[in-house]
Amino acid sequence: MLRLFILLCLLATCSCSIRSAPRYTTDSKDSDSKSVVRELKERRRASPDRLVRVVERYLGVPYRWGGTTRAGMDCSAFVRAVFRETYGIELPRTVKQMYRVGRVIIQRQQLRAGDLIFFNIEDVRLNPSHMGIYLGKGRFAHVGESTGAIITSLNHPYFHHRYAGARRVER
Repeated sequence: MLRLFILLCLLATCSCSIRSAPRYTTDSKDSDSKSVVRELKERRRASPDRLVRVVERYLGVPYRWGGTTRAGMDCSAFVRAVFRETYGIELPRTVKQMYRVGRVIIQRQQLRAGDLIFFNIEDVRLNPSHMGIYLGKGRFAHVGESTGAIITSLNHPYFHHRYAGARRVER
């Protein structure tokens, strides 16, 4: 019983010195918080050139199913990392989850840099199994099993016939 009392006293005194992590909001008084908020706002309006620069830093990263680091990553981890670094927005982890995010883009001619694009590699029409991020000018970045992180033409015969659609995540 004495041990429980001592433990409760220790916990009570420790909790007074613990502060919650700061929230990064526009009404933050801290100048560091304001600079973080400013950077996040700028990222959300990132240019297609910034997207390409971020993608270029990932080119050559090898494919690894389920991988999430530069030592190896799959297509959804790649898109997620590029999107986070470019726009400061967190996306879900899997292709299937990302296929439900954002607004559907009906026609390929409507694609804009930063749109998520999906492919039916395994010939399952309802659940795309591969994805990339559209860069503009008919090109997209993705991680292929045999190529690693690469930029490919959307008109490449392999991908052209397996195109399943696109989504635009509002920034």
